[in-house]
Amino acid sequence: MALDIYDDVTVGGQTCRLCLGITLFLWEKQEPVGDMEQLEKFQIIFNNPLATYHAGDTVFGYGWIVLKNSMFVQTVCLEAIGEAKVEWMTSSDIQASDEEVFNYTTVLPIKGEKDTSDGAVLHSGSHYFPFEFTLPQKAPSSFKGKHGRLRYFARMTICTPGGPHPTRTSKFAVIGCLDLNNEPDAAYPVENDTFETVGSFCCIAGTVTASIRLEKKGFALRDAIPVYAEIKNLSTRRISHTHVSLIQNVTYYSYRGRFSESTTLVTVRKGSIVPRGKQTWQQELISIPTAPPSHLRGCKIIDVQYSIELCIKPSGFARKVKLPVDILIGTVPLSDKTIKKSSYHPLPSNVEEKSIPYPFFENPSDKAYLTDMGYLQHMLPTAPPWEEDADIP
Repeated sequence: MALDIYDDVTVGGQTCRLCLGITLFLWEKQEPVGDMEQLEKFQIIFNNPLATYHAGDTVFGYGWIVLKNSMFVQTVCLEAIGEAKVEWMTSSDIQASDEEVFNYTTVLPIKGEKDTSDGAVLHSGSHYFPFEFTLPQKAPSSFKGKHGRLRYFARMTICTPGGPHPTRTSKFAVIGCLDLNNEPDAAYPVENDTFETVGSFCCIAGTVTASIRLEKKGFALRDAIPVYAEIKNLSTRRISHTHVSLIQNVTYYSYRGRFSESTTLVTVRKGSIVPRGKQTWQQELISIPTAPPSHLRGCKIIDVQYSIELCIKPSGFARKVKLPVDILIGTVPLSDKTIKKSSYHPLPSNVEEKSIPYPFFENPSDKAYLTDMGYLQHMLPTAPPWEEDADIP
């Protein structure tokens, strides 16, 4: 749109309007019609309904799009990415670091009406883009902590002329492998003992002796840890309570430093101990919840360790007595190198238009697997699920 500039000029008492010869060209902004409007549905679906896989597994899935109208597509790209990020604040600055632990990129075939140029025309209706990729044998487990995380996700992009390019992202979890039979000290017992004074600086009430022992250092996921402990209260002050906890100790690393945090996963508590009394823990069981295995090997900026800690709380104003022992949590138990993993069918070669795309299994027996929710509870991800609004680049 063109706009001429005029000005009023007075000559001999008469006013006339003159064109100054300046023309402004105003361009009206037009919003491009994107291909997103042509998409009625765009999803990434995995063959595992929980989207949880072990290191070394082959991940099968497909992209499912439903078009309102025909659309020309140049390429369909798939990226499978595993990345770790850490960040914490110090008194002077912010420490941060990131690491890519897995990256797989491929271009998926397009089945449509071929065009003269590179690409194809997809008509209205449903279209499927099957994919598969294999996770590394040493892929680290998914993890989420207060100051860092390690996550995996698949991202599919439909490349069209001129853009914008429709993109969808779907997350999946990975359970890393830690074979306790390959850990030299996993089968050996661990123990610790202490001798502590009880009371304040001005009023010492006596001493407390404590010992804790485990039959072995290595335990598998969902095992129960038998704890043996003995506490002798040799003071004149009552012990209000004792408890044993499973502690997760995480260390984050950056280029300029490191940061550690501890989280209590499980706690078992017992009652008080009278003065000159004794308390015994005889094979008390602590269940291991779903958690990533020790070390988080394959990731250089996050390290995960575990410990069993006996805590003694004297009554009144007195500091707690803590007695830890380090343990290993693995995925393959001692003396048993066989992992019972569920098997999933890959995608079928032929897809009928009228068929339901999910769960996409060929055999009727596989549908019964989805109804066995009791079994699915044993395949929970190794970390708390991500929030739906988590930022994914």
